[in-house]
Amino acid sequence: MDQDVLLMTPGPVQLDSEILLAGARPLRHHRTTDFSPLYTDCVDRLKKLFKTKGELYLTLSSGTGVMETAIANMFNQGETILTVETGSFGERFTQIAKAFKLNVIPLKYPWGHRARVEDIRRMLDEHPAISGVTVTFNETSTGVHNDLKAIGALLHERDKLFITDGVSGIGALPFDMDGWHVDVALSASQKGLLTPPGVGMVALSKKAMAKLEKVDCHGFYFDLKHYKKNQELPIPAFPWTPAISVMYQLQAALDKIERAGIDNVIAQYHRLAEGLRIAVEAMGLTLFTQPDARSDVLTVINAPAGIHPKKIVSEIRDKFGVLIAGGQGEIADKVFRITTIGTISEREVIATVGLLEIALKRLGFLKDVGAGTKALLTHFAK
Repeated sequence: MDQDVLLMTPGPVQLDSEILLAGARPLRHHRTTDFSPLYTDCVDRLKKLFKTKGELYLTLSSGTGVMETAIANMFNQGETILTVETGSFGERFTQIAKAFKLNVIPLKYPWGHRARVEDIRRMLDEHPAISGVTVTFNETSTGVHNDLKAIGALLHERDKLFITDGVSGIGALPFDMDGWHVDVALSASQKGLLTPPGVGMVALSKKAMAKLEKVDCHGFYFDLKHYKKNQELPIPAFPWTPAISVMYQLQAALDKIERAGIDNVIAQYHRLAEGLRIAVEAMGLTLFTQPDARSDVLTVINAPAGIHPKKIVSEIRDKFGVLIAGGQGEIADKVFRITTIGTISEREVIATVGLLEIALKRLGFLKDVGAGTKALLTHFAK
């Protein structure tokens, strides 16, 4: 029997009918006063969510698109940047920067470990030509949540441009762009912002806006000078044709987050993530991410010896219609990942844990089922 798939993946995330149906509204033309209130409302709400008084521009792209936008607009060819790699997306920043012919110095950590301020300080001392630093806020490949507040304090002190990939973290974890001295904060619609894919966000501090004027952007479509010009028009708009239906959905999602209160949303994600971690360990499984680096966005779990994670993923998806994620990059054959963000609740986490126990019994890891579910129910019953 065909069934809807429950997305317990770190992006795109599970969405409810309120957000999905918002995209069914009739289209408006993107250069009219019918559309501009929608555009400006989304920008204003996102600036509050990012906690910034700087500028924020919307693009038609996924997370990788806004990462490329940041590199293309913030650095001239030949500049030196430090790319902090705590997983696949940190490595992606390195690849993008090299493609734009920057002098790239990667700072690579073992997967599962978070970035350390003292290491970044050492790299700045050893390479004084570094003009900017990229750090992933939340690494969905490794489950690592980096301490942007501490890193931002150092980079502010050293007057270095601070760029963060906040695609999976903003809207799901505490974030304070201005308070943490972040110069360029990037996000996209399909994760913590509870919207289908299609809209990318680039927020810029005063320092970043000043740098924007000094850089000859290596491209056209993602040249932020076009976005700045069009946002300042009497009828603010995208410079190009946007994903209008996704904008409706973004507005609905931001309204939903605002009604709930972002602090309450983040607290609920923490509650779900704690419950999932407790349940996983009660089953006898181990967590991949180091304890001081674990994120509430997702949990990365070591697959049992002798069982490929793809078997676990396919068992739950094919039999029960619940999609969890396999591993990425160098740990693709070692782990599986389960998210705890999106329009989900205790109900979806309980179902996923119970089905994971059934799958692990069928695959020969568990002798009996119930330990994980019992631990989870006890946690949620508190």
